Amino acid sequence: MNTRNRLKQIGLSLFARHGYEGTSLARIADAAEIKKPSIYNHFESKAALFLELAADADADMIALMDESLAEQAKASFEQRLRHLLHHCATFAYREHQGVFYKRFLLFPPQELADEASQIMLAGERRIDQRLSALLAEGRAAGAVRQDLTEADFLAAFYCVIDGLLSETFLYPPAELARRFSGVWSVFWAGVASSSGRRQA
Repeated sequence: MNTRNRLKQIGLSLFARHGYEGTSLARIADAAEIKKPSIYNHFESKAALFLELAADADADMIALMDESLAEQAKASFEQRLRHLLHHCATFAYREHQGVFYKRFLLFPPQELADEASQIMLAGERRIDQRLSALLAEGRAAGAVRQDLTEADFLAAFYCVIDGLLSETFLYPPAELARRFSGVWSVFWAGVASSSGRRQA
Protein backbone atom coordinates (compact mmCIF):
# COMPACT_ATOMS: atom_id res chain seq x y z
CA MET A 1 0.00 0.00 0.00
CA ASN A 2 1.42 3.40 -0.96
CA THR A 3 1.81 6.20 1.58
CA ARG A 4 -1.19 8.19 0.38
CA ASN A 5 -3.56 5.24 0.74
CA ARG A 6 -2.03 4.32 4.08
CA LEU A 7 -2.67 7.86 5.34
CA LYS A 8 -6.26 7.62 4.15
CA GLN A 9 -6.72 4.27 5.91
CA ILE A 10 -5.28 5.62 9.16
CA GLY A 11 -7.20 8.87 8.86
CA LEU A 12 -10.43 6.97 8.31
CA SER A 13 -9.84 4.90 11.45
CA LEU A 14 -8.92 7.89 13.63
CA PHE A 15 -11.70 10.16 12.34
CA ALA A 16 -14.18 7.32 12.95
CA ARG A 17 -12.99 6.80 16.54
CA HIS A 18 -12.20 10.35 17.62
CA GLY A 19 -14.10 12.62 15.25
CA TYR A 20 -12.69 15.48 13.22
CA GLU A 21 -11.85 17.72 16.16
CA GLY A 22 -10.24 14.86 18.10
CA THR A 23 -7.91 13.86 15.28
CA SER A 24 -4.80 15.87 14.46
CA LEU A 25 -2.37 15.50 11.60
CA ALA A 26 0.32 14.84 14.20
CA ARG A 27 -1.70 11.89 15.47
CA ILE A 28 -2.13 10.55 11.95
CA ALA A 29 1.59 10.98 11.28
CA ASP A 30 2.47 9.12 14.48
CA ALA A 31 0.21 6.22 13.52
CA ALA A 32 1.75 6.13 10.04
CA GLU A 33 5.26 6.37 11.54
CA ILE A 34 6.19 9.37 9.43
CA LYS A 35 6.98 13.01 10.18
CA LYS A 36 3.99 15.35 10.18
CA PRO A 37 5.36 17.56 7.36
CA SER A 38 5.45 14.48 5.11
CA ILE A 39 1.65 14.41 5.11
CA TYR A 40 1.66 17.64 3.11
CA ASN A 41 3.23 15.75 0.22
CA HIS A 42 -0.13 13.99 -0.11
CA PHE A 43 -2.79 16.25 1.45
CA GLU A 44 -2.69 20.02 1.82
CA SER A 45 -4.55 19.93 5.15
CA LYS A 46 -6.52 17.85 7.61
CA ALA A 47 -9.67 19.26 6.01
CA ALA A 48 -8.58 18.06 2.57
CA LEU A 49 -7.97 14.54 3.90
CA PHE A 50 -11.31 14.47 5.69
CA LEU A 51 -13.26 15.71 2.68
CA GLU A 52 -11.63 13.17 0.39
CA LEU A 53 -12.59 10.42 2.83
CA ALA A 54 -16.13 11.82 2.97
CA ALA A 55 -16.37 11.76 -0.84
CA ASP A 56 -15.03 8.18 -0.82
CA ALA A 57 -17.62 7.10 1.74
CA ASP A 58 -20.40 8.71 -0.26
CA ALA A 59 -19.18 7.00 -3.44
CA ASP A 60 -19.02 3.67 -1.62
CA MET A 61 -22.65 4.06 -0.52
CA ILE A 62 -23.62 4.64 -4.17
CA ALA A 63 -21.57 1.62 -5.22
CA LEU A 64 -23.29 -0.48 -2.57
CA MET A 65 -26.69 0.56 -3.95
CA ASP A 66 -25.61 -0.28 -7.49
CA GLU A 67 -24.37 -3.66 -6.31
CA SER A 68 -27.68 -4.40 -4.61
CA LEU A 69 -29.75 -3.36 -7.62
CA ALA A 70 -27.56 -5.42 -9.97
CA GLU A 71 -27.68 -8.51 -7.75
CA GLN A 72 -31.46 -8.34 -7.58
CA ALA A 73 -32.06 -7.24 -11.19
CA LYS A 74 -34.39 -10.14 -11.94
CA ALA A 75 -36.18 -10.19 -8.57
CA SER A 76 -39.58 -8.71 -7.81
CA PHE A 77 -39.87 -5.02 -7.00
CA GLU A 78 -40.66 -5.90 -3.37
CA GLN A 79 -37.53 -8.04 -3.05
CA ARG A 80 -35.33 -5.45 -4.79
CA LEU A 81 -36.55 -2.64 -2.55
CA ARG A 82 -36.17 -4.69 0.63
CA HIS A 83 -32.67 -5.80 -0.33
CA LEU A 84 -31.67 -2.22 -1.13
CA LEU A 85 -32.97 -0.86 2.18
CA HIS A 86 -31.21 -3.59 4.10
CA HIS A 87 -27.91 -3.04 2.29
CA CYS A 88 -28.04 0.70 2.97
CA ALA A 89 -28.96 0.23 6.64
CA THR A 90 -26.12 -2.21 7.32
CA PHE A 91 -23.49 -0.04 5.57
CA ALA A 92 -22.93 1.65 8.92
CA TYR A 93 -21.56 -1.60 10.38
CA ARG A 94 -18.55 -1.57 8.02
CA GLU A 95 -15.45 -1.29 10.16
CA HIS A 96 -14.24 2.32 10.41
CA GLN A 97 -15.96 3.42 7.22
CA GLY A 98 -19.44 2.84 8.58
CA VAL A 99 -18.78 4.87 11.72
CA PHE A 100 -17.04 7.57 9.70
CA TYR A 101 -20.03 7.76 7.34
CA LYS A 102 -22.43 8.10 10.27
CA ARG A 103 -20.33 10.88 11.79
CA PHE A 104 -20.02 12.67 8.47
CA LEU A 105 -23.73 12.35 7.71
CA LEU A 106 -25.08 13.24 11.14
CA PHE A 107 -22.35 15.39 12.70
CA PRO A 108 -20.26 17.07 9.96
CA PRO A 109 -17.47 19.33 11.27
CA GLN A 110 -18.76 22.87 11.74
CA GLU A 111 -15.84 24.41 9.88
CA LEU A 112 -16.47 22.14 6.88
CA ALA A 113 -20.25 22.48 6.86
CA ASP A 114 -20.48 23.98 3.37
CA GLU A 115 -18.13 21.47 1.75
CA ALA A 116 -19.77 18.56 3.57
CA SER A 117 -23.20 19.76 2.46
CA GLN A 118 -22.06 19.87 -1.17
CA ILE A 119 -20.80 16.27 -0.97
CA MET A 120 -24.03 15.11 0.67
CA LEU A 121 -26.26 16.93 -1.84
CA ALA A 122 -24.32 15.57 -4.81
CA GLY A 123 -24.62 12.06 -3.35
CA GLU A 124 -28.31 12.55 -2.69
CA ARG A 125 -28.92 13.53 -6.31
CA ARG A 126 -27.21 10.32 -7.45
CA ILE A 127 -29.27 8.27 -5.01
CA ASP A 128 -32.45 10.03 -6.16
CA GLN A 129 -31.76 8.94 -9.74
CA ARG A 130 -31.49 5.31 -8.71
CA LEU A 131 -34.57 5.41 -6.49
CA SER A 132 -36.62 7.18 -9.17
CA ALA A 133 -35.69 4.51 -11.71
CA LEU A 134 -36.56 1.75 -9.24
CA LEU A 135 -39.92 3.37 -8.47
CA ALA A 136 -40.68 3.61 -12.20
CA GLU A 137 -40.03 -0.14 -12.49
CA GLY A 138 -42.36 -0.76 -9.56
CA ARG A 139 -45.09 1.30 -11.21
CA ALA A 140 -44.65 -0.55 -14.49
CA ALA A 141 -45.02 -3.86 -12.65
CA GLY A 142 -48.17 -2.65 -10.85
CA ALA A 143 -46.49 -3.19 -7.48
CA VAL A 144 -46.74 0.41 -6.25
CA ARG A 145 -49.71 2.45 -5.08
CA GLN A 146 -50.89 4.71 -7.89
CA ASP A 147 -51.29 7.67 -5.54
CA LEU A 148 -47.73 7.40 -4.20
CA THR A 149 -45.74 10.38 -5.46
CA GLU A 150 -42.05 10.17 -6.23
CA ALA A 151 -41.35 12.90 -3.65
CA ASP A 152 -43.15 10.95 -0.91
CA PHE A 153 -41.40 7.71 -1.87
CA LEU A 154 -37.97 9.36 -1.73
CA ALA A 155 -38.75 11.09 1.57
CA ALA A 156 -39.95 7.84 3.16
CA PHE A 157 -36.90 5.93 1.92
CA TYR A 158 -34.50 8.50 3.35
CA CYS A 159 -36.33 8.65 6.67
CA VAL A 160 -36.16 4.88 7.05
CA ILE A 161 -32.45 4.77 6.17
CA ASP A 162 -31.57 7.73 8.37
CA GLY A 163 -33.46 6.19 11.27
CA LEU A 164 -31.80 2.81 10.87
CA LEU A 165 -28.35 4.39 10.50
CA SER A 166 -28.96 6.24 13.76
CA GLU A 167 -30.02 3.03 15.47
CA THR A 168 -26.71 1.41 14.62
CA PHE A 169 -25.29 3.69 17.32
CA LEU A 170 -27.53 1.92 19.83
CA TYR A 171 -28.03 -1.70 18.78
CA PRO A 172 -25.88 -4.65 17.67
CA PRO A 173 -26.52 -6.26 14.27
CA ALA A 174 -28.88 -8.94 15.60
CA GLU A 175 -31.21 -6.41 17.22
CA LEU A 176 -31.03 -4.11 14.20
CA ALA A 177 -32.08 -7.05 12.01
CA ARG A 178 -35.13 -7.63 14.21
CA ARG A 179 -36.04 -3.96 14.10
CA PHE A 180 -35.48 -3.82 10.37
CA SER A 181 -37.99 -6.61 9.86
CA GLY A 182 -40.67 -4.62 11.67
CA VAL A 183 -39.81 -1.36 9.95
CA TRP A 184 -39.85 -3.07 6.57
CA SER A 185 -43.34 -4.53 7.04
CA VAL A 186 -44.75 -1.07 7.80
CA PHE A 187 -42.79 0.64 5.01
CA TRP A 188 -43.88 -1.94 2.43
CA ALA A 189 -47.50 -1.67 3.49
CA GLY A 190 -47.31 2.06 2.77
CA VAL A 191 -45.65 1.63 -0.64
CA ALA A 192 -47.30 -1.40 -2.18
CA SER A 193 -50.43 -1.58 -4.27
CA SER A 194 -53.02 -4.15 -3.24
CA SER A 195 -51.70 -6.51 -5.90
CA GLY A 196 -48.12 -5.85 -4.75
CA ARG A 197 -49.04 -6.86 -1.19
CA ARG A 198 -50.60 -10.06 -2.47
CA GLN A 199 -47.48 -10.91 -4.45
CA ALA A 200 -45.09 -10.28 -1.53
